[in-house]
Amino acid sequence: MATTNITDTGKRSTLDAIGAFVGSIVYRRRRLFHRSLETAPLRVAVPTTTAEVNSLDPGRWHDVRSEGPAGELKAGYLVHRWIGPDRPSLIYIHGSGEQPRNFNKSADNSFRRIVETRLDVDANLVLVMAPFHETTQGAYIDALGDLRNYVGILATTTALVDSLAKRLRAEGAPAIYGVAFSLGAWVLNLHRAFFRESIDCYVPICAGTEPHIVFVDSVYRGMVDPGARAQREYLEEVLSFRGEFTANGNDDCSPMLFRYDRLVDIASHGPSYAGMHVEVLDKGHFAGQQAIAEMRSHIRRATGL
Repeated sequence: MATTNITDTGKRSTLDAIGAFVGSIVYRRRRLFHRSLETAPLRVAVPTTTAEVNSLDPGRWHDVRSEGPAGELKAGYLVHRWIGPDRPSLIYIHGSGEQPRNFNKSADNSFRRIVETRLDVDANLVLVMAPFHETTQGAYIDALGDLRNYVGILATTTALVDSLAKRLRAEGAPAIYGVAFSLGAWVLNLHRAFFRESIDCYVPICAGTEPHIVFVDSVYRGMVDPGARAQREYLEEVLSFRGEFTANGNDDCSPMLFRYDRLVDIASHGPSYAGMHVEVLDKGHFAGQQAIAEMRSHIRRATGL
C-alpha cells in the first residue's frame, strides 16, 4: 500500500469510467438534481438538523425521524454487536446507494463485507442507515432528483451520528470511532467540521470536503442534469465545507483515498487533508471497493482496535 506521491494519477481507472457511463445510460431519465436545485446549504442544514436516538437495544433496526431545513427524513441504525457500555464503540456509515439492511452475500453492503466479516475488534458495532437507503438504488437515485434531498441525506445522517456518539458516551464508552466509505465518509467529515466532539477518531474512506467536484468534474458528472452541472458556483456554495473542516485543528482524522479514483479524484480531494497523513491505495473507485483486507488493516491501524 502506497502512502506517498498522492497526486500521481497517470494510471486512471477505466473501470470507473465504464461504471459511471453505464449508470448515466440506465438513469438517463432520472438525472441527479433534474427536478430542483432549491435547498439550504450544508453549512446551514447540518448544524440545524436534529435526529434523536432513544434506544441502544441490539439486534434490531431503530427508525429515526430527522427535522431540519430539508424537511423530515427517515434514517435508521442497528446496534449490530453490543459487548458492554464500558467498551469502545465503532460507528459505521455506508456508501452511496447501498442496501445496509440486506446482509445477503449478493447485496451491496460494505458494512457486511468490511466490518461484520473478519474485523474482530473489541468494540460495540453500530451501523447507520442514511435516508433513502431502505429499498433499491433506483429509489435512491430518484430521490436525488432534488438537491434538497441530497443535502438532507448528509445533514440527517450527520445529526444521527452525533446523537449516537453522544448517547454512547453517556452510557460510558471510553472511546468512539467513526468509520465510513464514500457517502458515509462525507458524513464523517461533516461531523468533524461542524460538531467536533464525541468522536475520538475519524476514518473517512474515499471522500473529502467538496462533494460538488464529484458532480461537475468527475466521470460521475454524466449522471447529473446538464442544467445543474452548469451551476458550478452555486453547487460549490451549497456543498463545500472545506473551510469548516480545516478549521478543526485536532489530530483525529485518518483518511484513505484511492490513487486512480475517477469519482473522488485524489488531486482534487486530497488537499482537504493538508497536514494529515493520507493512506493511499493504488486502486480506482470500484476496484478499491473490493480491497477489503486493505481497508480493514487501515481501520485497525487508525483506531488502534
